[in-house]
Formats: sequence, structure tokens, C-alpha cells
Amino acid sequence: MASQETAGGTAPGQQDTQNQGQVDQVRENESVGGERSIMVYSDPGRTSWLLRKLFQHPDRGRNADWARGASVTHKQALIPLREDATLDLELAKRWSREDDADITIILTEIPRMAGKRPKTAELHFSDGLAVISLPALGPMFVLHSLRRELHRVVTALLHESVEAARGYDGYSAHVEPQQGEDSFFISPGMLFPGRVWLTLGMVAANEPMWSLTKLSGVFAGAAATGAFGVFFTTIWEMASFLPHWRLAVVSVAAIAIVTSWLIISNRLWNRPSEVGGAREAFMYNTSTVVSMLVSVTVLYILLFVSILVVGLLLIEPRFMSNVLGEDAGFINYVEIAWLSASLGTFAGAIGSNFDDDADLQNLTQGSRALQRYPKDEEQR
Repeated sequence: MASQETAGGTAPGQQDTQNQGQVDQVRENESVGGERSIMVYSDPGRTSWLLRKLFQHPDRGRNADWARGASVTHKQALIPLREDATLDLELAKRWSREDDADITIILTEIPRMAGKRPKTAELHFSDGLAVISLPALGPMFVLHSLRRELHRVVTALLHESVEAARGYDGYSAHVEPQQGEDSFFISPGMLFPGRVWLTLGMVAANEPMWSLTKLSGVFAGAAATGAFGVFFTTIWEMASFLPHWRLAVVSVAAIAIVTSWLIISNRLWNRPSEVGGAREAFMYNTSTVVSMLVSVTVLYILLFVSILVVGLLLIEPRFMSNVLGEDAGFINYVEIAWLSASLGTFAGAIGSNFDDDADLQNLTQGSRALQRYPKDEEQR
């Protein structure tokens, strides 16, 4: 049974995936006039949060021009994947028939490809169905892009016109037929930037800053080890002696090793068979690596700043000058914090992990995609 959506909605980064492919939250109907009806299904988590945010905006939401005067209903549902790693659109079409909607729109965070081209949207005219892939909208100006694509697909389906989907709001796109079906897919105008934009959209969907809050154990371990650099004069002498390019290499190595550790130890690397092919696996894994790099880099910067502040508070400049045999300045404090943060990351973070194993299920595109496959009796 569907449960009524709470007033505040699901925060980004949180996702309820217990009921695979079932509607788990329903937004109350809100008529905006007209006789037509539009049913919008969206994946849990950030996808539904963005859609609700769009709906709440008076100029972009339900009363906006993209709805074309129809009544709009929003349901949150996790669309399952078939064995070939494609969305189960037959289930979506069945939902459309059961809801008796004139137009059904599926908003998903699953990246979708047509050969080498990323799919921004997909149109099934005979079923009155459109599928919009949120990652294909990129990492920035997502609400604006989402409103544009909603307008594009609704206009095309209402007029049953492919031409209506080719250009909107100054943004042109390729609209091409799909083989074997009375349907079309929409892809960005340029091939290479489109795939890069899609991968960056996958990184945004992973919400690396949200993952940062789940790394407090890693931060604590690194901080405990890095703090020794404030008290050991040998670290001071080494930091002062090493050239800055060596300190930079140590920093990059520390971030890379911790990133690799988190990915490998938590099995976040996706095989081609899990996500539909080598090309898809490359995009999934690239987005995972970039997301983890962002999280670990921000963690490293926080550690560096913390050690620098502690060093400025505890280390007397005259005492540092006596140890180093030269006049100590602010740059010496920076060098000490720089080396200490790197050593702390090396020694303290390896072996640490995310705070809660349950968070791993929603951490990356690949881990969330694996939850969409039908479960056998042993997995339930």
C-alpha cells in the first residue's frame, strides 16, 4: 500500500528502497484546471526532492506552462531494472494504464544510453509515456533543465509531434527514432560534451558532500594521527626541509590511496554485467571515483585547516625558530599542517570506513542501481 507523503518530504541523500518497484509515497492531487491529467513518477531520494522543489515554486511547478493546464499528480516509486540493466518500462506502462492518465512521465536517476549517445528523454507516443533521465541534465541548473524537459515532453505528447520536441527555450536537441518501437529518444546536441555532462550529472546524483558527513570515523582517525605533527619537532624539520612540490605529491598520494581504499573495501566498483555494458560501467565507475575524490579532498582540507589552527594556537614562534634554526613565519605553520595532514590521512584513515554500512546502499549510482534488480527468495 502507498503511504501518504509527509509535509517536509524526503531530504536529498535519503532514499527508501525497501519496496522495489512499488509506489511508496504519494503527493496529494492538485488540479490546475483543464480536463487532461499528468501522472509523474520519480525515483526516491534526490530525484523526488528536486521534483517537489520544482512543484513548490509558483512559476515553475504545477501552475507553470509546462503542465499545459492539466491536473498533475506525483508519485514516488522505484522503477526496477530488468536483467539487461534497462528500466522496466512495461511496468511503467502498466502503472499508466492503471492510473488512467493522459500522460505519464517517469523521472529517473538511472543514466540511459542509445548507443554512444546519452538519452535526455524518451517518448512513447502510443502509450502517452515519457522518460526523463535526471543525470543527463547535468550537475548545474538542474531545476531549470528539468522544467525545460518537462515542457518539451508534455508538448510533444499532447500534440503527438516529434517536431515539438526538437527545440525549446533556445536549447536544441537530437530527436531520433528507436528501433522496433513507435518511440523516439532525445539526446543533447553534441556527443562528447553530452556524455561528459551525463557523467557529471551522475556525480551530482551521488551527492559527495552528503557522503562527507558519513566519514566522521575516517576524519577522527586521520586527525588523531595528524595531530602528532604539531608536537613532534622532527615533523617540523621535515616539513621545512621538503620542497613544496614534494609536499603536494604526498598530499595527492594520500587522497588517492584513501579514495581507492574506500572504493575497494566497500565494493563500489561496478562490473559491466551489473550496469549494462563496458561503456556504462566506465561512466558509473568514473562518477564513483570523482564522487569519492571530492569527499576525501574536502575531508583532507578540513583536516589541514584544523591542524593549522591548532598549530597556530600551541606552537610558540620563538620555540619553532630555535628548533628550525631560522626565523619562523606563517609559511612554516602551513608546511607543518600540510605534511601532518598527509601523514594523518595515510596512517589514520586506512582501515577506517563509512560510519554506517546501511549508507553504502545509497552512496553511489552503482550501489543504488543494484537495489533495483528483482530479488530472489534468499535475498528477501
